[in-house]
Amino acid sequence: MSTVKWLLLIFLVSGIVGCTPYHATLTNDEQSYSATTTEKVQVFFQGEKTPPAKELGSLVVGGNSEKHGIEFLREQAAKMGADAIINLEVQIQTQTLIIIFIPIPIHSYFVSGTAVKYIN
Repeated sequence: MSTVKWLLLIFLVSGIVGCTPYHATLTNDEQSYSATTTEKVQVFFQGEKTPPAKELGSLVVGGNSEKHGIEFLREQAAKMGADAIINLEVQIQTQTLIIIFIPIPIHSYFVSGTAVKYIN
């Protein structure tokens, strides 16, 4: 394979797997709380019962693994001062990249949830 094709392939693959798009939307009238630690941020998947809480904002991240996405959201929620992430949802998108007649599946993970502060 020529050098140009290898460079194009490396650029394409690194562009697909190297990105971590992240988005946060604050919903608490910009009230700020002291940051917490990642370990203290609890995670509740959709449908799980949660303690009474005030919504701080919604979080969405895209990445190359479910575990990485959840940990990244916990870090961001901790920076916001959240006690938990509720309604956590993981979506998987699969694309097929064909290189020299060999199909290669590439998975993208999108993790979303709502950062909350417990009501005392």
